[in-house]
Amino acid sequence: MPSWSFGKIRHRILALFIAIALVLTLFVLTTTGMLSRALVHDVVNDRVRDLVEHQSHIIRRWLDERVTELELLAQSALVEGLNWDEIEPHLQRRIEQSHDYFLIYFVATPDGHYNTTAMRNAGNIADRSYFSEVMAGKTVISEPLISRSTDERIAVISTPIWDETKTEVIGLLGLSIDLVTMLNDAAELFRDDSEIRTYLVDAEGRFILHPNPDLIMHGRFQDIYGMWDEVVSQGIDSFTVSHDGIGYRLFFHELDGPSDWTLILEVPTSFFNNPVSDLMLRLFLVSILGLILVIGLGSWFASTISDPIVELNQIFKQGARGDLTVRAEVTSDDELGETRSSFNQMMNTIGSMTYFDPLTGLPNRQHFLHSLEKSLAENTTVILVLISVRDLSEIKTLVGPHVTDHILSNLAETLQALGNDNLVVGRIADADFGLIIPSSTIGVLKMIDRLDNLLTHPIHFTSNSVSVHLYGGMSISEGDGLTAELFFQQAQTALYEAEHSVGDSLKLYNSDTHHAMVNRLRFQSEIRLGLDNKEFLAFYQPVVDLERNEIVGKEALIRWQHPKRGLLAPADFLSAAEQGAYIEEIGEYMLHWVCSQHQAWLEAGLDMGWVAVNVSANHFRSPHFPGMLRTILRTYKLPASMLRIEITEDAMLSPTPDVLQNFEQLKKMGIHVAIDDFGTAYSTLEYLIRYPVETLKIDKAFIDQVDVDLRAQGLVRSIVGMGQNLAMTIVAEGVERENQLHLLRTMDCNKAQGYLFSRPLPVEDYPQAVRELEERLTGKREMVSEGARGIL
Repeated sequence: MPSWSFGKIRHRILALFIAIALVLTLFVLTTTGMLSRALVHDVVNDRVRDLVEHQSHIIRRWLDERVTELELLAQSALVEGLNWDEIEPHLQRRIEQSHDYFLIYFVATPDGHYNTTAMRNAGNIADRSYFSEVMAGKTVISEPLISRSTDERIAVISTPIWDETKTEVIGLLGLSIDLVTMLNDAAELFRDDSEIRTYLVDAEGRFILHPNPDLIMHGRFQDIYGMWDEVVSQGIDSFTVSHDGIGYRLFFHELDGPSDWTLILEVPTSFFNNPVSDLMLRLFLVSILGLILVIGLGSWFASTISDPIVELNQIFKQGARGDLTVRAEVTSDDELGETRSSFNQMMNTIGSMTYFDPLTGLPNRQHFLHSLEKSLAENTTVILVLISVRDLSEIKTLVGPHVTDHILSNLAETLQALGNDNLVVGRIADADFGLIIPSSTIGVLKMIDRLDNLLTHPIHFTSNSVSVHLYGGMSISEGDGLTAELFFQQAQTALYEAEHSVGDSLKLYNSDTHHAMVNRLRFQSEIRLGLDNKEFLAFYQPVVDLERNEIVGKEALIRWQHPKRGLLAPADFLSAAEQGAYIEEIGEYMLHWVCSQHQAWLEAGLDMGWVAVNVSANHFRSPHFPGMLRTILRTYKLPASMLRIEITEDAMLSPTPDVLQNFEQLKKMGIHVAIDDFGTAYSTLEYLIRYPVETLKIDKAFIDQVDVDLRAQGLVRSIVGMGQNLAMTIVAEGVERENQLHLLRTMDCNKAQGYLFSRPLPVEDYPQAVRELEERLTGKREMVSEGARGIL
């Protein structure tokens, strides 16, 4: 053997240290690989079993819903009368309104003769296995069958029809389900992008659902994989097979209820093996890096190795593994003592950052939800209140983050002062606080009264001249089985209702509000899908110059061609879009849509004049808005003079530098800005001086009354005069009568639009309608000119 000699002892210690590190690394890799393989297998097995139970629950729930519908139908007076002439049209309507996989309803008499919605006197089903069970009073889901009425592969759900006393079965009501069509509607169970496959078989192993429709009823599980008898007799819930050179693990779950069906999940064994291989590779790379680090730092550690350092190293490792309770014992004032003290301070800081809000010192969301779960377990009744600061982002913009932090800290102290030690207060979001009030708390009602009073009146911070308005949502737990997550969602629903309520600042959870919220979210998802599918389009309404009596431009008005609800006006969906944060995306979509259409018109040799597009206040206030307009105009090669932007007065309610900068940039680009619906918002007229607005559009509400109400006429005349004095163009919206048009001309109103000239028109009808309107306007100009010459 070679002789190893080192000039210094620290070198020998370093060599020994490296050797020990190598051995430990190999041990860790080996041990970790073995333990990880078992752990990954257990985790994947558990998750797949959860998945198969979840999908079984979905199918079971679907079957239960069908069974319940059928039982309720069988209990109706119409069906119990067994008069097929009356029953047939009702069931035929139900079939037409149901899913495609609902083939027929049928009613059978005790002797087995039956009528279907597709055929009268269809035959006798007394020999069907389910017939005797139903006549014995049971609701039955059959094994797969070939329909005698339609010759299709079906499953039958059948239930008894009882007499009026509910003591004797007088008939059978059944529903035939097309298994192949149902497979298409259940396509989410057979996603092409997933390697996990799902099958459904009956008690004999025949496929009820399978990605290959040809195997439904014609193929059996045991013909492909075998071992079906062991699954049935021994209750095996999983086993591993090899198919086409690929290993799979099959998981089984028998559905509860009357169906005797079994759900099977086929999972590739790569799901079990690949994570372990990846982990071993990562561990190996980490080990290599660790060894390099050991060589670099080992010489320093080797010269100072001692028991205190080893002890401190172990403490560090324990903390790195996530034990936030570990602390080092400080026994000296030297560097080691300072290191132990610093470690203790670090662990205290990490613990506070993990479980508490750094600004208010209150429990954060994670800690608060843990306290809520604990409170639900220890108390029969718990009151959960969520409180939010209204318009916190606007407050932060106006007064700055430091003042906002001061407000939130004071609010946290105010909420803590509402109750005693049993009250749990947490900060669960930027503007949201939570209160947990157990039923055992003394003075619960007084606490709720103080809380209601706090929310009813604004909180004034005299040092900052700021008033803060609060609103809250409250939910009360009732009975067992309520999870902390569901309880929290109930309070969030109540908080949402309070946010949009006019009078009440504290709302109690209401299930109807929750359902309405779900419907609203579903409608918002349809808006998202509508944007992706380009279902939104623009209708155009021409704008007429009243002095020259000619069309000078148009306004683009959004419509939604909903696939189910038909053509929707803005009032039907813009509010939901704004709540779902889609309003800016819709604005950008419309700008692209309108500019693309005008590019097509120009390329076809049609000059349709400028177009005005409405954008939301938030969209206009965005610092990226002018840049977006430049990109759109450049993309469609349009001059800036062709595009005009319409905003409401709300865009000026927050007079930030960004708003003024946007106005200035649009003016430099040559894009005119118009104030839409002028006079309908609560704002100051100061913005007419501060901002370079070129056009005021008088709202239709004023124009409707201008020819019938002298006060309305005076108001419109004042707006027109004010606009002229400010060198602004005045546009009257919603002109529908000649008397209105005549008065507007006498007031020297510049432009007008409305049904008197044209309704909003789809793009394909607009060019022809514009030509016809031009002919009408030209005729009127000639009449006016001839009249003038006659006078001269």
